Amino acid sequence: MVSFSETTGGEPPHAADARSVGVVTPQIARIDTPLKLACGRTLPSYELAYETYGELNARRNNAVLVCHALNASHHVAGTWAGEPGNVGWWDNMVGPGKPLDTNRFFVVGVNNLGSCFGSTGPNTINPATGKVWGADFPIVTVEDWVDAQARLADHLGIEDWAAVMGGSLGGMQALCWATRYPARIRNALVIAAAPNLSAENIAFNEVARQAIMTDPDFHGGHFAEAGTLPRRGLRVARMIGHITYLSDEQMEAKFGRQLRDGIQFSFAPEFQIESYLRHQGEKFADYYDANTYLRITKALDYFDPALASGGDLARALAHAACRFLVVSFSTDWRFPPARSREIVEALVANRHDVAYAEIAASHGHDAFLLDNEQYHAVVRACFDRIAHDFKDYSTFRLGRSFTQAVEQRARDAQRSDYATIAGWIGEGANVLDLGCGDGSLLAHLARERNARGYGIEIGAAGVRAAIGAGINVIQRDLEGGLAGFGDDAFDCVILSQTLQAMRSIETILAEMLRVGREAIVSFPNFGHWRHRLQILRGRMPVSESLPYQWFDTPNIHLCTVADFDAFLAGRGLEVQDRAVLAGGREVNALPNLRGEIAIYRFGRRAAPRAGVARRGAA
Repeated sequence: MVSFSETTGGEPPHAADARSVGVVTPQIARIDTPLKLACGRTLPSYELAYETYGELNARRNNAVLVCHALNASHHVAGTWAGEPGNVGWWDNMVGPGKPLDTNRFFVVGVNNLGSCFGSTGPNTINPATGKVWGADFPIVTVEDWVDAQARLADHLGIEDWAAVMGGSLGGMQALCWATRYPARIRNALVIAAAPNLSAENIAFNEVARQAIMTDPDFHGGHFAEAGTLPRRGLRVARMIGHITYLSDEQMEAKFGRQLRDGIQFSFAPEFQIESYLRHQGEKFADYYDANTYLRITKALDYFDPALASGGDLARALAHAACRFLVVSFSTDWRFPPARSREIVEALVANRHDVAYAEIAASHGHDAFLLDNEQYHAVVRACFDRIAHDFKDYSTFRLGRSFTQAVEQRARDAQRSDYATIAGWIGEGANVLDLGCGDGSLLAHLARERNARGYGIEIGAAGVRAAIGAGINVIQRDLEGGLAGFGDDAFDCVILSQTLQAMRSIETILAEMLRVGREAIVSFPNFGHWRHRLQILRGRMPVSESLPYQWFDTPNIHLCTVADFDAFLAGRGLEVQDRAVLAGGREVNALPNLRGEIAIYRFGRRAAPRAGVARRGAA
């Protein structure tokens, strides 16, 4: 049996690395409780193949469920006895010291109903007939799989999962867990997934199914009784699917228009890409079951959690109670980043805890299976935070379960604007921090004001650190505005020492006052006397508040206190508070000359707004 997922670059791993979980033994759980399926049929009993890695702790709260994608299985990590080359499909992710560290977590990999790798499915025996199920096996859904997985958790004595994670179709299962069993999941890692399939993806699946069903050897799905295998159909189905897992960039770099042996004027495979796809199809036909392929692609097509809510994904996710990590990949055109952002926006609309990372990767959809430093660092940071939380996960929501390291960073940062900003934020306010970096300000506000909310950050290092701290960070470019956030969604929107790096000041400030009732902005005062003195000497200013040289500065628009006063007044914006600081202390006399950092609280009206405390202007 081959159990690697989508493609892994076309080849399975050759051997487990030194940090592998080693040799593992597949297990079978027999579930005798009848399972009512979405199609209306019932399985009186069924079997689920699964593997486990690591140890379940005494509190039984460190269990992680890994859900597989289309053609993978329960064999997530390690190898099997006598089969050193059969390495688990996510061995680079799961193991001792790996992002999902089996020294800390008890990991369960399960093979879904309807698959062909050991669980009850079309290639197993129907107890009612004594024959192979074949085409008689019912069509199953993602919801059916999750129900069966919940029974497996019962079988293993696991009341709730520290996390459920998966990529592609596996990510859809994690999303389903969050809504179907909200009390049994504390974290959902939804990777390279989508809230439903696009029409284009459904079309690809249908073409692949037709390739199988029109194969003369298919026999209406009863090919086992006929003693045949629909290999031709499976080959074509795999070739179609395989194309969607790759990226144009990757195919161009790996194959381009290379010929195998010159132009032959034939229909034999002449281009390298043709040969590669045929090879993938041949391998797939050797180990995969055609009836399974039909059913799993149908489960993909049917998945749509928003359907029962009239297409409103936010309403569908309203009852989720776990934290989410959503990850997408830049060149994934099967489930592009925009589809992941739909999930994030629906979660934000419900004020659920969510972090989002968009990984730069050239390998298309398959990137979720491959080694990528940024990607693995994000997942590792997430599990570092989960490992801290499951020691006492009764208070894991934003503002209550930050790691000690990040709390110390926030205390030690000594950003002089933090205390001032915190003084302007009302108790329990809902805030949005733009350019949040590692989330230190949000951590500070959560600790000092019991505030909660989200941060937006473009830098990979900041996103990774914020995720590890339990911050609701969303990776995106502020230059594109704040689309996806509703009007007046926040009590206050903060732009702390990021204004000077923005290309369109007017756009971002307008967006801040659209999504927030008030705005707080801090920036280095270019009018400080030291800056003026350096300019008089013919040099660009460099100081503690402007630490960059002219050739490496991210700053685009530098302004003075007087400039910003005039800017706000000219646009009818009302300043409600202003503080100008030097050396951490407030400056009242000659602030434009003596101030190093300027902090403003302003809005479209002068009256104090809900959630933000009023303080006298400095």
